[in-house]
Amino acid sequence: MEAPEDAQHRFAAITYKGKTWDLSHLDSFAFRCEVTPGVLVDVVVFFSCHCFTHSLKKDRRPRHLIPDAEIFNDGREERVLDQERYELSLLLLSNMARELPKRRIIVADENRHNYVTWEVHNGDGSKSLYAVFFEAARDKKRKGRVLLYIQSAYRLEKGLKKRQKEAGKVSWRKLVKAAYEGKTIRP
Repeated sequence: MEAPEDAQHRFAAITYKGKTWDLSHLDSFAFRCEVTPGVLVDVVVFFSCHCFTHSLKKDRRPRHLIPDAEIFNDGREERVLDQERYELSLLLLSNMARELPKRRIIVADENRHNYVTWEVHNGDGSKSLYAVFFEAARDKKRKGRVLLYIQSAYRLEKGLKKRQKEAGKVSWRKLVKAAYEGKTIRP
């Protein structure tokens, strides 16, 4: 896997309803992981704009009623800036991405090397889950690297789906080792 087309190394600051959103917390970063004794792999983490936007389909307004200033266009797709996703990314996402080696991870889709981790968040007094969906694969251009792409991160209004609740748990080391070796994890 190369870095996905919509992967960004850095997002420029943007303005939403008169306020500047600093997106530097979504800058890509790397860390080293020992997958087996003596075998070190560099894990490079990228973020998608889905971490601070939602789809046009999910917006309750028809497209012609969404102000252009609320549209984020990365050259491949148009999405709507989402204040809740942005604020939760500031509050939780960076730390969750850096803490992946210690987090509970489940297989979201075994055919795509797709995974999810979550955090119980009670920011507004109610219990809700903030889920982070990501995929991982060997870097085809550089040896000793795994590319981890955070595809999306948002609050799950209805909690985990039945399939997710029943999905197999995977350890961080097993996930990175499988990605590095190009193998599929079967839950």
